[in-house]
Amino acid sequence: MTRTGDTFRDKLEQSQMTLIDLRTTSYGGRSFFATQPIARGTHIFACEAPFAHVIYKDYRREVCAQCFAYAASTFRSISDPRTWSIKSCRAAAESVWFCTDECKIAWESGMIGPLIADANALLAKAQITTRKKFKNGRLGYDSTDPILPNGPTAHIMTQDHIDKAWAHAEDLVSSRARLSSYCSTMNLEDTELEISRSVTSAIVHRYVFDYHLTDLPVSSIIATPDPWAEVLRLQTASSRTFACGLTFSWRIYHLRLYVPTIRNVLVRDTGNAFGIWDGDSRDEMLGWGLWVGASYFNHSCCPNVKKTRVGRAMHFTTSSSVETGEELCISYIDIDQTITQRRQELEDSWFFKWLLETNPPKK
Repeated sequence: MTRTGDTFRDKLEQSQMTLIDLRTTSYGGRSFFATQPIARGTHIFACEAPFAHVIYKDYRREVCAQCFAYAASTFRSISDPRTWSIKSCRAAAESVWFCTDECKIAWESGMIGPLIADANALLAKAQITTRKKFKNGRLGYDSTDPILPNGPTAHIMTQDHIDKAWAHAEDLVSSRARLSSYCSTMNLEDTELEISRSVTSAIVHRYVFDYHLTDLPVSSIIATPDPWAEVLRLQTASSRTFACGLTFSWRIYHLRLYVPTIRNVLVRDTGNAFGIWDGDSRDEMLGWGLWVGASYFNHSCCPNVKKTRVGRAMHFTTSSSVETGEELCISYIDIDQTITQRRQELEDSWFFKWLLETNPPKK
């Protein structure tokens, strides 16, 4: 968030800027590098909040909407309640829960959280309405999309298919009547709804920035006052990943505004988002989020940086000493897995291959 004055956070950000720098790598893309020797245990970077995020439906009563604290965490006493009891019940908005009254006050006094809850309530209502139509037989389950491939060749999707589908979507939202008719036939699956919710949070963030409704966190190291510009600088997914995102997102165009934003978020979300976990444990993935600055940390199976979520913020600390000019890397996966398991997870979840046997893989 943009601030004035010589605050502690200002001083911390200035010290981080002297320690690391964002550079183009020799193998493509950009990454953080050390500008001077850095001792182990040094805090080098932080992202205050995700630009887009979603908490899975099954965890919403267990995860605080403000700080992402998990009620059923293994770090809590077994006698503690497994869901949060403090609830916000604003009219026509999605119900959300909090771990403390302080978190509830912080969330309700802000603008972004309530706006996201309002939009999510509309998404849930749309899903319920169309499911009732399918259940009552007013809509069939065998409808096909006029643009995307169907039948035996449905898995074959070219860039041309993708571009035509997005062009058709932009044309569709130009007519309120046609958009309303199209959306009334949707039968959103739960996974599609989760993706819709994540994209909705990104649209809300862009909306409040565009209309100067509130300040948003930006990274001083990336050096731009525009958080959306930060998003657009992220590496985009391949056509294969793009196709997966489009398959899910094609039917969510009751999000009328910011149609190009939807496409831009989806092609960057897949390879840049982080899971929201129960602390450092990878046993319970509660949702996912797009922490933009954090996405510039590449992967290594021999990482020199550790990632830790503290509330909504993502903090990065060196796990070993680092020399000047050395790339700063985290691990995207469980590095205790076998080489075969690591290679497979990197390809399945992060869409890049580990090709060199003698060197740790980099994104």
